[in-house]
Amino acid sequence: MSDSPTPRNFSLRNVSTSKPQVYRTESRQSAAASDDYYSFSDRAASSSPDSRVTAMRFDTPDSHQSFQESSPTVPLTQQPQHPAMSQDYQQQQLPAPEDLGSPRPGTASTIRFGEDRVARISPKSDDTVRRYTRDYAGPAPTPGLDDSPYVRFAIDQLTRDEEVGVPQRHDSISTNQDYPNDRLVWDQGLGYFTRARTPIRHTETPPRPNFTSPSPQALPQRPNSVDPESFVAVDPPEQSLLYPPLDYLPMVLRPWAVLGLIFCCLLMIAGVVFCNIWSHRHEGIWNYNGQGGARYFVMQFLPQILAAPIIIWSFVVQAAVYRISPFAMMAAERKRGSVLQGLPILPRNFVFPDHSHFRYGEPLFGFSLFTIWLSNFFAIPLLSCVFQAKYYVIDGQGLWRWASVQAVVWAVVAMYGLQAIGLLLLVIRFIRGWTGLMWDPICLADLISIIQRSNILHDYEHSETVPSVKQSLDPRVLRLGYWKLSMKPEIFYGIGEVDAPIRTPSLHQTEKSRQNQPHGMTKVRFDLEQNGFANDGYDHHLFSPFTRYRWTPWFLRIPSVIVWTIIVFALFIAFITVSFVNNAIEGGFPPKLPTLPSTSAFSSSNFLYSFIPAVIGNVLFLAWQPIDMYFRALQPFVELSAPNGASADKSLLLAYPTSLPIQVTLQAIINGHFKVAWLSFMSLISLAIPILAGGVFIALWYPDHDDVRISSLMPAFYALIAFCGLYAVSFLAIWPGRRRYLPHDITTLADLMSYLYQSPLLADKLLREPRSKTDLVTRLIVAPPSERMLPMYGFGIYVGRDGKEHLGIDRLHRPGRADMLITTGTMKT
Repeated sequence: MSDSPTPRNFSLRNVSTSKPQVYRTESRQSAAASDDYYSFSDRAASSSPDSRVTAMRFDTPDSHQSFQESSPTVPLTQQPQHPAMSQDYQQQQLPAPEDLGSPRPGTASTIRFGEDRVARISPKSDDTVRRYTRDYAGPAPTPGLDDSPYVRFAIDQLTRDEEVGVPQRHDSISTNQDYPNDRLVWDQGLGYFTRARTPIRHTETPPRPNFTSPSPQALPQRPNSVDPESFVAVDPPEQSLLYPPLDYLPMVLRPWAVLGLIFCCLLMIAGVVFCNIWSHRHEGIWNYNGQGGARYFVMQFLPQILAAPIIIWSFVVQAAVYRISPFAMMAAERKRGSVLQGLPILPRNFVFPDHSHFRYGEPLFGFSLFTIWLSNFFAIPLLSCVFQAKYYVIDGQGLWRWASVQAVVWAVVAMYGLQAIGLLLLVIRFIRGWTGLMWDPICLADLISIIQRSNILHDYEHSETVPSVKQSLDPRVLRLGYWKLSMKPEIFYGIGEVDAPIRTPSLHQTEKSRQNQPHGMTKVRFDLEQNGFANDGYDHHLFSPFTRYRWTPWFLRIPSVIVWTIIVFALFIAFITVSFVNNAIEGGFPPKLPTLPSTSAFSSSNFLYSFIPAVIGNVLFLAWQPIDMYFRALQPFVELSAPNGASADKSLLLAYPTSLPIQVTLQAIINGHFKVAWLSFMSLISLAIPILAGGVFIALWYPDHDDVRISSLMPAFYALIAFCGLYAVSFLAIWPGRRRYLPHDITTLADLMSYLYQSPLLADKLLREPRSKTDLVTRLIVAPPSERMLPMYGFGIYVGRDGKEHLGIDRLHRPGRADMLITTGTMKT
C-alpha cells in the first residue's frame, strides 16, 4: 500500500490461514470464506493424519456473483513470478493495464497469502478509482494511487463463490462442502479487515462491481458434468479364456436334468393309465384283503410316495428358475424396465400361484411355474383317490377288489401332462436363449462380481433405508453381458444400461486420476442455517432402530408368529380331542355321504375323506416352504449382523436357498445354524402329513352296526398325529429374532443391490473381476497377501465410496476408514 498520508486509508495486513486438507468437487453452491478451511499449503500436507475430514456442502442459494463478474483486472506484465502463485495468474489470462486507460505508473502493492506466498499488484489510474468508488463503503483510496481494485481482488479471492468455468485443481482454494459463513469486514477502529463469524443468511445478492473479466477463450474450460464415455455392448472374443461364453445354466435346468423330470412325469402318467386300463378290462386290479398289509399300502400310500420326489425335484427346478430368470431376461435384452426391482429371486410359488413372470414378458417361465404349482398342489390329493375298493360279482361270487377311479385318473394325466409341457417349454427357452451368466449366482459374493462395474448404481442413492426399493427406482432397460467404454478397448462384464454414461468413476478412471484423489477421508456435513452438524432425514434413518429393524416377511412378524402358533396348537388340540373322545376314530364314524361306488369306481365318501384330508395336509406342507426359504435367505444377514462380523464362508458365500433339502440340513448343522437346519428338515418331513392323511381313511361295512362307516388305519393315524404334533411344536422355532429384521425386503436383485451400491467391496481388489466361481471362492477363503487374517464382513453403517455413511454390507475393518457400526450408536473409530 502507499505511504501517502490520508485520513481514510486501507491497511491490508497479512492474511494468516491454517492448513487443513480441502477436497474440491464441482458444484454451483455457495460457500463463504473461513480461516479454518483456506490454505495455500503444499499438497503434501494432504496426507497428514490431521486432515481426514472434509466438509460437505449445505444446500444454500448463491450469495455472491461469479468470479467472471467480480474479479479485477490485473496486468499480465506485472504478474508475480513466485512459483507458488504464477500458475494461478497464468491461468486467469487477465487484460493488460492499458485497457483501463491509466496513463501514469505508480508503485506496486503487495498482498500476502499466508507466510510464503506473495502476490504483487500494480497500480491503476484515478479514473479507475472514480469508477469504483460507489461500490465501497470503506475509507477513500489514497490520492494519486489506485489500490482499491487490487484490495477488492484479494478479498474476492478469499470470499468468492465457486464459479462455473474456473478450472478445478486440488491445490487451489476450494470448497467441497459447507463452511461456516465467515466473512471479512473492515474494522474502523483497528484499521484493517477482521473476520465476522456470525452466520449470515443471504436473502438477496448484494450489488457487485462490474469489473472487466477475462475472455471465455482465455480461461480453461471445465469438463462436461456428464462423462463422455458410455457403456457399449460388445461380444466377447471367441475361444478366449479371459472371456468365457455367457451361457451357464444351473445343473437342474440343463436339458438332460429337466428331461429327466419330464420322464418322471411321463412315468406317472403311464402308471396310472396302465392301472386304469387294467382295472377296466379285468374287473379290478387286486382283491381287497382288509386294512393293513402290503396291498393296502400299495393302493393307499404308494402313489403319494411316488409323487413326493417329483414335488421335491420341482421345488429345486422352480428355485433355479426364480434365481436366474432376471439375468436371462437382461441377457435377452427384453424391453422391460423393472426387471431388477420387479422379478423375485426367491421362490414364492407355493400355496398360491405366482404370475409375476407373465407381467414381465416371460410367458414361458410363467407357464412352467404355473404347471409346477398345479402339480405340487393337487398331485398328492388326487393320487390318494386314484384307487378305491369296489364290490364285484365274478363267476357268481361277490368280492371286494381294488379298482381305479377313471375320473381321477384322467385328472392326474392332465395334471402331469401340463407339467411335462411346461418343463419342455423351459428346455426350449434355455436352448434358444443366453442366460448371460458365467456361473450360478447363488450368493452375495456372486452378485458383487456382477454389479461392481455397473453404471446404474447411482439410481440406488439412499435406497437402503426406504421401505420399498421398487417404488424408489425408475424403470430402466438393462443388459447383462460384456461391455467396453466408448473410448477404451478394455472389455468387462456386468449389468448396465446401453449407451449410458459410466457414472462409476472410481472403477473406470485411469491410474493417474486415481492417484490425484485423496484417500481415507470421511466427509462431515455442516449445516450453516442450524449452525452445527447436519442431521437430515437420511442420517436420521441410518441410525434409527425403527428403520434398521423395520422389515421381515409378514408371516414371520411377531404378531403373525403368535397368531400362527395359537391357531396351529388350537387345531392340533381339537384334532386330538375329536379323534379320541368317545373312541370316534377307532370305532368309525358315519360318512354322511353315499358310499356305494359307481360303475367307474367313484365313491363320494371315499373321495371326500381321502381328498380333503390330503388337501389340508398339503396346504400345511406348502405353507412351511416360504418359512424355510426366508430363514435360509436371511441367514447371511444374521451372520453379518453379529457384533464381530462373519467370515466370507458364513456370509458372502452362504447359499442355503439353492441347496437341496437334505444338503441344507447338513450344511447348517456343520455351520452351527441349528434353527435353519431344523426348519429345513421340517420342510421335508412335513410332506408325510398329506401322504398319511390321504390314505388313512376308507369306508368299510361294520356288521356290528349294520351300516357303512369311515374307518382309519390306526398305525398310520398315530403316525399322522406324531407328524402333526412335530409340525405344531416347530412353530415355536420360527420366532425370527432381531437379527432377521432388515430395513426392507430381500426378494429382488434391486433389494440386495441397495445394500451394496456404495460398498467398498465393489472396488475391492480382492473381488475384482473373477473369471470363475473357483477363483472367487479362493479369493474369499484365503487371507490376502497383505493381511495375516481373513477379513471379517458385517451389515451395518459404513463409509461408502462416496465418503458418506451408508447402511449395508462391507468389511468390518478397513484401513483408512472408520470401523463398521453394527449396532445403533456412534461410529467406532
